[in-house]
Amino acid sequence: MSVVFRHPPNGHELMPHPTTQNESQHRTEARIWVELGLLALMWGSTFLLMKVAVPSVPAFTMSGVRGLLAAAILWIAMRATRRDTKRSNESWVPPVVLGTLSGWLPNVLTAWALLRLDSSAAGILSAAAPIFVVILAHFFLASERISGIQAGGVVIGLGGVALIIGVTPASFGGQDLAGQLAMITVALSYAAGTVYARMIGPQDAPRLAMRQQLVAGVVAVTVALVLEQPWNVEPEPIAIAGIIGLAIWASAIPIWLYFRMLGHTRAVTVSLIAYLIPAVAVVLGALVLGEKLDPSAAVGLLVVLVGVFITTRQRSSSATPSVSAAGIEPDDAGVSPRGD
Repeated sequence: MSVVFRHPPNGHELMPHPTTQNESQHRTEARIWVELGLLALMWGSTFLLMKVAVPSVPAFTMSGVRGLLAAAILWIAMRATRRDTKRSNESWVPPVVLGTLSGWLPNVLTAWALLRLDSSAAGILSAAAPIFVVILAHFFLASERISGIQAGGVVIGLGGVALIIGVTPASFGGQDLAGQLAMITVALSYAAGTVYARMIGPQDAPRLAMRQQLVAGVVAVTVALVLEQPWNVEPEPIAIAGIIGLAIWASAIPIWLYFRMLGHTRAVTVSLIAYLIPAVAVVLGALVLGEKLDPSAAVGLLVVLVGVFITTRQRSSSATPSVSAAGIEPDDAGVSPRGD
């Protein structure tokens, strides 16, 4: 570390001034916020990219192409960084489970929901995932029982979800409600994937992410071959661009960046992504697709985020970086390596 010397008032000695250390810390903090912003932008744009693709590409076909392309990109990245030179004896059970809970299942449900919802509405409902993480963790993780304050946060968060949906007797049977329930299932699926990832303990994170995408792609393509006859699909150019964007911009790159951040950043800081993703989805939906945000949905989103804050703040006080260069343990807010 270099130092700056100042002449003391008495002129007897020189005292070091650690300005370089402070500048380095500021640069590190700035880099973290840039990375966090990029991660939010990439994952938050998922709903926009899927919205432009779903009219001409069936759900399983889209999910399959996206998963296989993302897996190929992650494998190339592993080769480039020499991470695949060692043989791995790790079980394929975690990739299969996560490839379902955080891969093809939420991808397909999101595509189906976006035929019925605006991209901003889908993004807003995804904000409920951390609430479901807290609920599931209470039952499956002995060290994460819900406290009284957290239970209050869960109630608030679920109230916000109900406000977003605006369930009334007239809404039952409508396409909007069906799409909203599908997105709630998506949030629940991602939450289950997060809790499962905590249960399995340390893993080789990049390899797990690559295998997760591979499983998601293989399963989705298999179903697509049976149900959707993808050889007859005639995607529009914008749909092709959307799927490529989903695989690269919204899957492979953010997953890699996510693991990289958890290697050098407090999990609590990375957990802020749970607050940013729905906001990005709303902004992109308004700017690019001209979508308008329903006032009750906007209020509901704020209520959900308040619930997320209450349910996660207690654990955040003792959180530490949860992923090393070769390990994974998703952070406190319920954001895990996603297929979206």
